[in-house]
Amino acid sequence: MGAPLSLEQLQKVLTETPTNDALFDILSSYEDEACQQFTQAGITGDATLLTAFYSSFLFSHLLIDEIQEARALTQRIPSALIQNDPVIQRSIAILRSIYQNKFSETYALLRGQPWPTPVDVIVQRFDAHYTEKSFRNVSRIYESIRPEVAAEYLGLQNNTELIDILVKRGWEWDADKELFRPHVPDEHVKAGKSRPPLDQISRVVGLASV
Repeated sequence: MGAPLSLEQLQKVLTETPTNDALFDILSSYEDEACQQFTQAGITGDATLLTAFYSSFLFSHLLIDEIQEARALTQRIPSALIQNDPVIQRSIAILRSIYQNKFSETYALLRGQPWPTPVDVIVQRFDAHYTEKSFRNVSRIYESIRPEVAAEYLGLQNNTELIDILVKRGWEWDADKELFRPHVPDEHVKAGKSRPPLDQISRVVGLASV
């Protein structure tokens, strides 16, 4: 049996758990404990802890691409939090925008304002995951793509540094036609070595804020 659910324990789990699957499993194990802190009549436990837990648990679903399960989770979150808590409301809005493939809205919700501790840890993790997943999907789907469209999909600014960022990730830039020609990333290239992850590059040049 692990340590009881608390803000300190949640911070430890979010910071130290190396894989997304393991993070989901650990947070899943705390749901029964969280459920004991509220009833249909209202919240009986620590509302701040419940906000942090359920927001983090929702993002852990998104990190393993369990969108339908994440939607099911929203039916188990205390109704008082859904009605009154802006962090829970924003987390659910992100789930909705992802389900509807609204990329710009998703990035705006993720990055528009600070997230409380320790939820900020998993939000940064998901931001990197979502950006990288979008990059790989665009690379597979598009033979060519305009800069402004690429920027929307990837949560980047359409400026002079965009070309440098995406060329470093293996895309070709056709200056005459002003088009990118995406290439599927080499799965054997280790992130952080020959080709840094997209979120890493974008943060270095100050394009992505999380």
